[in-house]
Amino acid sequence: MKMSGKTKKNLLTGLALIPLLWILIGFILYPALNTLAISLFTEKGFVLDYYQQFFTYTKNMEAFGNTILIGFATVLICGVIGTALAFFTNAFEFPGKRLVNLMLLSPIMLPGVVTTLVFMQLYSESGLVTKTVQLLFSMNEPPFELKGFWGIMFIHAYTQYIFFYVNISAGLKRIDYSLIEAAKNMGASNWNVFRTVILPLMTPALVAASILTFMTAVGSFAAPALVGGSFRVMSVQILMSKVNNFIELAAVQGIMLSLISILFLLFMRWYESRKDYTISTKGRVVGTIKIEKAWMKWIFGILSGTVVLMIILPVFALILLSFVKQGTWIAEIYPTQFSLENYTAFFTEPRVMQPFINSFNMAVLSTALAVVVGSISSYIIIKTKLKVKWLIEVLVLLPWALPASTVAINMVIGFNVPTVFTFNQVLAGSYWILPLTYFVGMLTLIVRSTNASLLQLHSSIEEASRSLGASWFATFRKIVIPIAMPGIMAGALLGFVGALGDYTSSALMYTVHNVPISVEMISKMYNFNIGLSMTYGVIQVVITAAIILLSQKLGKIGDFKF
Repeated sequence: MKMSGKTKKNLLTGLALIPLLWILIGFILYPALNTLAISLFTEKGFVLDYYQQFFTYTKNMEAFGNTILIGFATVLICGVIGTALAFFTNAFEFPGKRLVNLMLLSPIMLPGVVTTLVFMQLYSESGLVTKTVQLLFSMNEPPFELKGFWGIMFIHAYTQYIFFYVNISAGLKRIDYSLIEAAKNMGASNWNVFRTVILPLMTPALVAASILTFMTAVGSFAAPALVGGSFRVMSVQILMSKVNNFIELAAVQGIMLSLISILFLLFMRWYESRKDYTISTKGRVVGTIKIEKAWMKWIFGILSGTVVLMIILPVFALILLSFVKQGTWIAEIYPTQFSLENYTAFFTEPRVMQPFINSFNMAVLSTALAVVVGSISSYIIIKTKLKVKWLIEVLVLLPWALPASTVAINMVIGFNVPTVFTFNQVLAGSYWILPLTYFVGMLTLIVRSTNASLLQLHSSIEEASRSLGASWFATFRKIVIPIAMPGIMAGALLGFVGALGDYTSSALMYTVHNVPISVEMISKMYNFNIGLSMTYGVIQVVITAAIILLSQKLGKIGDFKF
């Protein structure tokens, strides 16, 4: 008996659900619930001893408060910088505007650990910029140092203002200028127009940027670990607890870190939902003000030059320092000997290239799994009416609400013993735990970008294909997949970039068999091989830049909404 297209679709969907739910429940839900259980239960039963230990230990509470402070301070500082730059580049037409806009997007190409290491070479107590300022002004002591709260904030300001810049820029391009004209015709001043018209219309963009910035900041690991010093934060405390085998305390710390992120997410969503920000008019969008006066051009030129210099300096320093010969820059203020030996070693010595190969292989494995799981999940969420699709949607979105440190400690605790999901194998301490953690971290990104593509596929197109005699599988292969492919590829490429440069999960979970490039960079720096450390960074930046440019061809980054 020949099955109908609908029956075959339901059968294939049902068969796909078994491994899909096995993976989602086994590697997302189970680790999270297991961490919660570890923090609440012992052999004696239900206890709150570990929470009592957390709240009574001064260093834990200090780290908890500092993490909240870092989150809100990063949102405030990056909000001011990113919003101001968005208005600067979108409201005015001035010489060099395209270059400025391009430079403002460039920090997205630098992984967090690369940026942190470069900033240490520039702005630490013995950094190039610090020593240059000290020499120019004949100071006895360094004028500043990259350390503690302000050191972390300086790095966050550079790496995370882009969330506000991209979102606000997109929002400004959608404002209807007729609303501004109407307000001015009613006698509103420029300030009142900004406060009562423009700012409220920017609320969705501000909320989206604030959520992404806050959650990135509280989960930040590279900057606090490398320049934080005595300024403790939760992500670093989790690592210290794990290293000292205080697994139950690490579980509590991971839960408390997640609580910070989830509460902020819920509050911002509630705040956004109080009003309707839909624009019903169809006038022209806000244009730009062309700078005509010579003195204004000078001012904008100076501002543009300063912005470009601040943004491009770390990239220039990264490239320059990658040519420093090993062991030649230790006590000197400036490096004096340069060569191609670091790049030669990278491309000719397997031992030197191995960390990059490790990261590349793990990124490929995690991305491939995320593409399969994410595309199937997205199709079920968007194009089916299955009763379990709400569960699938919750499971694929859960990792996004959790900081990377929490996801990592969930995986460590969940798989340090044999489980049914791992076929009675212990994954913690093995090669596979790290790519699986990368997979969990990038899954939401791929699902959301695939959702955006599938939403463009009207059901009538599938119906027309089947009415012409095509099977469900042929329709899925020849129509659904090609339409969804730009979203799948855009998400996959960005997920690959994140996995390639990951440091948070890597620091918590790497073994001698899969040392990633981010960990090796730090190892080389502390062994005074600055040149090779920076070479690793340049390789990552080149690959990241190429992948981001490709992903923009497939699905613009600015169109992805969290």
